[in-house]
Amino acid sequence: MDQQSRFTRALEAFATGDAMGMPTEFMTRGRIRRDFGLVDRLLDPSVSPLRRPLPRGAVTDDTEQVLYLIDSYHSAGKVTVQATVEALLHWMRETGAVEKGYIGPSSRAALEKIEKGGDPEEAGKGGTTCGGPMRVPAPSLFVRKGDYEGLRQAILDCTVPTHNTNTAVESAMAMGYALHAAASGASFEGILKAVEDGSIAGRSISNDEYVGALSGRRFTSAYSLLQGIESPEEVMSFIYEVIGTTMEANETVPAALSVFAFAGDDVWLAIRTGASVGGDTDTIAALAGALSALYRGDHNIPREIVSEVIAVNRLDLGRYGRILAEIFNGE
Repeated sequence: MDQQSRFTRALEAFATGDAMGMPTEFMTRGRIRRDFGLVDRLLDPSVSPLRRPLPRGAVTDDTEQVLYLIDSYHSAGKVTVQATVEALLHWMRETGAVEKGYIGPSSRAALEKIEKGGDPEEAGKGGTTCGGPMRVPAPSLFVRKGDYEGLRQAILDCTVPTHNTNTAVESAMAMGYALHAAASGASFEGILKAVEDGSIAGRSISNDEYVGALSGRRFTSAYSLLQGIESPEEVMSFIYEVIGTTMEANETVPAALSVFAFAGDDVWLAIRTGASVGGDTDTIAALAGALSALYRGDHNIPREIVSEVIAVNRLDLGRYGRILAEIFNGE
């Protein structure tokens, strides 16, 4: 499969994971197990404890921010802090994110500071949640294949305006390096090594330090314990009870990586597991699904589900796949 198709399929997986996980977001593992089992369909948002005014199959801030960022970076010709800020401000205003109730607390606080003239390098201090990692597919794929110095800077420029803390940056780097490696055709072991490399690269960048576990170390430890577990139910219970699935970046990222480690190249299993694990299900399912799709080079999501997500949200993901492929291939 060519690179454009590979990226398009990964974006389809990301959007589908987002839409599948949206109704179950912040449900407990117990409630999802009792009411839905392993989620295998697009649920009506009326079941959501958040009561968002969204149609079935709608995506949230995860997908919207990634697409706004790709457009902004394409216009600028590269990933910059300014292009990130412009994209996120446009997104917040144009989509009614505040009114819809799906902008994260760290992103909202930082963007409101920036709107009032605040310094983007300062506005993101204090942001430890998953807003940085959830949009990391945009900068991770908007650099030339194998350019790890450019990758490091791109992820940083995408993260710091809203999440300029050690825990958020390290988490974004761990996930971003994994996505870039998978897009480059790395083996499963190569992707695991990229998680470690990204974690190391991101540990000491931000000077706003918070107490918190490292995503890279947390995932590495979890992976060794996940060996031999074959049941999705056991895997989800382990992730929920041991790693955690809250909005904190250093829980969301190792949770998503652990879902990927379990599902491998079974993209549909990765998305169903992420949407069913409890907690921040939309972000976990989106990231795990995209990583699995990049590793596979395709996806196995039922076509009717992908079609509904694309139609409901009026997405032209082929255009974004083409943009990313051109940049990634150095064209």
